[in-house]
Amino acid sequence: MNNAQFYFAMGLPTFMVLIGILLNQRSFDRLETGLNARIDRLESRLESRLDRIESDLREFYRTLGQHDSRLDNLENRGT
Repeated sequence: MNNAQFYFAMGLPTFMVLIGILLNQRSFDRLETGLNARIDRLESRLESRLDRIESDLREFYRTLGQHDSRLDNLENRGT
């Protein structure tokens, strides 16, 4: 085996492995970017839902307080 054959036999597979690593890294970067975008969308939807739940709870407790005061007024009239 001469030097040219040795360099070809060792260099070509090594070069292909390096190209594969580079391509996989680029694919991973695209995947990571897509996942981050999806996570951001999910977080914004979750925040809007939590805000809606919080406003519903405030309305519930406000209404509950009104009913409690009305019951207290009715109890005071009865005594």
